[in-house]
This record gives sequence, structure tokens and C-alpha cells, in this order.
Amino acid sequence: MSVLVFENSGGRSRSVKRPRPVKSCTECRQRKLKCDRLCPCSQCQKSQRACKYSASDQETGIGSDASDAETPERPVKRPSRPSVAPSGDTSGFVQSNGPGSSSTNYTPMEEISSRLERLERLMVEQRTAEQRPSKPHRYPHVLAPAVTIRALSVKGGLRTRFFGQNSTKVLLNLFSEAKQFMNDMAQTDGARELFVTLQKVYKALQEDHKRLLEPITVFVDSMMPVSKRMADILPKRPVCDRLLEAYIGASEGLYRVVHLPTFRQEYERYWEGKGHCEAFLPRLLCMMSIGSRFETEARGLGHNRLDSVHAPTALALVRNWLDGLKGKHLVDINTLQAEVLLVHAQRTITMRHQESWAQLGLIVRMAMTMGLHRDPSEFPQLTPFVAENRRKLWYTIMDMDLHVALQCNLPCAVREGEYTCRPPRNIDDADLYPDMRELPPSKPLDFPTSTQMQAYAASTLPARMRVAYIVNKLDTIKDYGEVLEAGKKLEQMIDDVNSIFPRHQALDTQQKFKEWRLRALLDMHVRRPLLALYRPFAMGTITCPPHILSSYLKSSMTILTYMDELDHSVPGFEDVDHMYQLVLKQDIIQAAFSVCYFIKTAPDINSQGNWNPGASPGPSEASSSATYDTTRPIWSAATLTQTVEKTMDSLIALIKDSSSDIRDIVALSVVLSSVQPGTAEQRFERITSGVRKILDTCLQSLKTKPGSSISALPVSHATSHYIHNWANG
Repeated sequence: MSVLVFENSGGRSRSVKRPRPVKSCTECRQRKLKCDRLCPCSQCQKSQRACKYSASDQETGIGSDASDAETPERPVKRPSRPSVAPSGDTSGFVQSNGPGSSSTNYTPMEEISSRLERLERLMVEQRTAEQRPSKPHRYPHVLAPAVTIRALSVKGGLRTRFFGQNSTKVLLNLFSEAKQFMNDMAQTDGARELFVTLQKVYKALQEDHKRLLEPITVFVDSMMPVSKRMADILPKRPVCDRLLEAYIGASEGLYRVVHLPTFRQEYERYWEGKGHCEAFLPRLLCMMSIGSRFETEARGLGHNRLDSVHAPTALALVRNWLDGLKGKHLVDINTLQAEVLLVHAQRTITMRHQESWAQLGLIVRMAMTMGLHRDPSEFPQLTPFVAENRRKLWYTIMDMDLHVALQCNLPCAVREGEYTCRPPRNIDDADLYPDMRELPPSKPLDFPTSTQMQAYAASTLPARMRVAYIVNKLDTIKDYGEVLEAGKKLEQMIDDVNSIFPRHQALDTQQKFKEWRLRALLDMHVRRPLLALYRPFAMGTITCPPHILSSYLKSSMTILTYMDELDHSVPGFEDVDHMYQLVLKQDIIQAAFSVCYFIKTAPDINSQGNWNPGASPGPSEASSSATYDTTRPIWSAATLTQTVEKTMDSLIALIKDSSSDIRDIVALSVVLSSVQPGTAEQRFERITSGVRKILDTCLQSLKTKPGSSISALPVSHATSHYIHNWANG
């Protein structure tokens, strides 16, 4: 702003620029940017520059053509805004009312205004500091020992198999005493004969399981067309009706594969003899196999077709049919549905995670060649009905792939950013029909529909896929910031599950707790990645943040106590319990091992009232007791022990199911006995007693199964004497 000043000496005038109070920071002033005068200001935050306010600039009036000394004094109508002090000045402002200052003293109101502005700025600075992530040096990341998160089995120098952090082989490395006992059990007096017997019984169980999984020869080796053989193996319609409903109740909640109204119409046409598409029978046989696992006494492994289908034979025929397809059939949506259902059905019979992981990799790529990874809106030739069903199938494939990848501790076949397909809408299948011109609007996630579970699961998928990515790059993590950020997102999602699907509305006994089962599975969909994320740190590092420890323990205990919500005396409880134990068996075993780890390292109160860590820590957790917070844990060591013991009883009862591998159960039993306090002799007695209980259950299972004979076991004279004594009383 220029004004004319008349000089008395020469009558000449000159233009003088009066200095303005400098309010902007140094960087904004140099770049001629609008500054909001915060510290740091928004412009410096965007450009990630150091924001500074120069006090000397304020005093000398940088940017002026003349100093204050050169201009005549005039009353100041309003005081200038106090300058922000340079970084490091704890006062926050430079006092401008001292000698040599260009501004006058403040009036009382002006002083109050100045103080309010200062207080506001300090509050903004404090809020900004609170929003910054915690400094990494608070919890420096120490890389977990490799033996606690992965292992490689090498046989013959050429055959190798990778094991991830969830496998029993790796979990045993956390318990040195139990592992040493299992390695030396053949040389331990008092346990040698017991374990030799158990090993031979295990081989007999393996042979029995192998026999049950063999397809019926008359069907698989027949020269008849495969479609005819698939039709011949189907049971009568009343049985198929019951098994189809069992499949829908158990699976078509989170994993949406088919449009149920359309499939039911085709199902009716088949039984009425009005024709069906070529892919109908393969998909139906897979559904019958899944329903048989949860609804029949033989669990889909019996040869009697009066109440179920023989799942191994049915799935072998479906695989035979798929392998015979060529050309255009390989990019048919019905073929892709059959592939997905086949993998799903095979996983209910045998939990071969790495085989499923490889098969799902092929299915993902098959889906991509069909364009399912791109949103159908990109292709105008697709109808709304077809488009929405493609979205459901694509998110089912991604969810299965993520689930198996976390179980194997291997990368997913697809990552975030590699697809554009939008999540399916929360609408009922009845609202979708082939001739529709546009999709109805999606209902809120808390509104129950046939797609509600998948719609919510799809909304959590990016966060869960992020966890899988972090778990597979553990060696590159420098601090816990990324881990805690991803973990807290999942914890919030778990809270949302309990809010959207409340427990008290899911305890219906007429449908065998259908809503409860679906909610439990949805909860596990989110909880499983959380456990995989926190597991390497909670059970492998010495500088783990307390939040990770407590959250990991809570989730592990939640898995072990899920069934406590249900009344054990109501009809249908046994079927629901078996389904829960069967579907989540690996998660339950991992959670039980984790709780055993906390039993070993949990604080306890001695007679003097002091905190002491658990007894006999192993090599990898010797200092982990130091990571505990100094407060009392949520559960005492006795409560944790009782919970694992109850879980052991459920796992032992599952031995009668041929899909159960007793090696995991034996390892957990030994670990549980070894982490409890007591002398070495007491722990040895607990170990042998627990193993003997498992052996008794195995023998009982072999004795009651048709085609198995206890006397046929290839055992020594002493072992035969033990079995004879057991069998007779």
C-alpha cells in the first residue's frame, strides 16, 4: 500500500511502502502461498516441508522498502497478530510490545484475544501430535526366530514340504520340554511301550481312513458315460431334499456359489424328467457330499445310499467329468461353479491345505480368464442378473483363496488392486431374476437377506487381504506401526459383527442354530486373519506391545469357548458341535496351543503375593514373561488350563471321525501336560495319562468300525497283551 508523504525540505514527494505485519511462515512467504498461520501450516504439511516462523522477520519487516525508523509514527488502529515463534521456542509467540517493537501495548481486550489465539493454536498442535502414529522406538521390532514361524520338512533330499506358523510342527518349537519328550519317548522308561502301541494304532487308523476314502470301483471304473454314473450314485429324492437343505444351511451363507431359486427350478425339472444342463449333476453331487458331512451318521463315508451319498465316489466322478471338458466348456460359469464346489467338498473330507491352495490358484486364474475379476458394469452385454451372480462367485473364490492361504502361510493368488469387481449387494436371491432390467438398491448390512453374510464379509475383504500380505513379508517389517494399524481395523470389524449379528437373536433350536452357526463362521472369517497377524509377535518376540498380547489371547479364548453360548441339552446341539469342531478344527488346535503358551508365561501369585512367570519356559519364550503388563491378566492360569482341558475332550471325541489326525491331538495333550506346574515326575505322569486316554479312544474307534479288527494290528507280544487287557475290561 503506497501513500504520498510531503517533505518540508524540498517540497518533493516520494512513494513509501509501509511495512505490513508479517503473518505467514517463511516458506509460504517465499513461495507466495496463502498461509493459514498454523504450526505447521497446511501448505507445509502438504509439501512435507519444515514450517518455520522467523521472529527477526517480524521485527525488521522483511519485504519492505523502508524500516520503521524511516517512516513517521502513526497510531495503530489494531494490534498485529503475534508472530509464531521458531520451532523450539516453548513460549509459542514472540512478544512484540517491548522496546524497538513496531506495535503498541495491548489493551485488556486485545490481550485476551491474543491469549485465546495462542490457546487455540496450542490445542491444534496437540491434536496433530496425538494423531501421529506412535514412535517406532517405543516397541522396536525384533525379528521372531525362524523356528517359531516356519519349517521345512526334507525327506530323501528331494522331497520337501513347507509348514507355516499354524502347523503343529512349528507350534511345537515353542515348547521345548514337550518337544524333547516326544523326540525321546521311544527311549523313555514307562512310556516306550505306550507310544509304540499308539504309533501302530495310528497306522491302523490311517489304513482305515484310506479305505473309507477309496471310491467305489463299480462306479469309477465303469465304461458307462460319466453322466449316467453320476445319476446312478444319487440317493432317492427324499434323501436328496434333506441333503440339499443341509448344504444350503451350512454353506450358502458366506460362500455364495449358485443362485438358489434358479438352481431349485433346475432341481425340480431333473426329478420330473424334464431335462437339465450338463453341469447340473456335478454341482448337485458336490452339494450332496457337503450336506452328508454334516447331516448323516456316516458323515458321507458310508457305502449305504439309503440316507446319504458316498462322498469320495461322488467327488471322483465330478473330477472325472471336469477333466473331460474341452473348448468352450472351460469358460462356462457352470463349470467354474462345479470347480469351486468340488474344492469346498474335498476340504470337508480331508484338510489338505496345500493341495487346496494349489487348486484354488488354478480356479482364480480360470475366473480371471472369464473376466470375473473386472466389474460387470464394464461389459454392457452382461445382464444385471448375470452380473450380480458373477460378483457373488468372484468374492466367494477370493474368500476361499484367502482362507486357505492363511492356513498354509502362503501368498494369495489375487491381491488388492488386481481386481475391480464391486462387492455383491445385500439383496435376497428372490429379488434377482433373469429378465430384470436393473438391480434393486442394496439394503443396509444389518438387514437380514440371503446375501447378508457375504455382503458384510466382502466389505472386510480388503483389510483381511492386507493382513495376508503383511504376514508374508514379516522379514521386512521394521516396527509395529503397520501391524497395529491393520490389527485394530480387524478388531473393529469383529465388534461390528457382534453388533450387526447379535448373539441373542441367533439361538434358534428348530433350524439347529442356523443363524448362530453363520454368525460364528463370519466372526471367524475376520478373527482368523487377526490371529495370523498377531501370532508371530505374541508367540515369538520379546518386545511385543501389550495390546497384541491381550488381543491375541482374547481371540484364542473366544474360539475355545464359542460353544458355551449354546445349551448342550437342546436337540441338534451334537450336530452343531460336530460341525463347529470339524470346520474349525485347525483354528481350535492353534488356539489351544496358543493358550498353552500363555499358561506357561502367565503371571501367577505365590504365597507372598508377588508376580512370578510360569514354570519351565522354552528357549524361544524364556524372556517373554517380561512382555506381560504388570496388571493382573483377564484369566488366571487355572482358568486357561481348564479351558484347554475341555477343548481336549472335544478333540478326542472327534477321533471317531475318520478325517481327524491324532498326531495334532497327541502333541497338544503332551504340551498341555508339560506347561502345568509341578515336578518332573508329576508332569511325566500327566503326559502318559493323557496319551493313554487318546489311545483308549483310538482303540474303541477301531473296535466299533466295520472292517477293522484290533487283532489285525501288527503289534508286538507286549503290545498285544496291552490291547487284549484293554479290550477285555
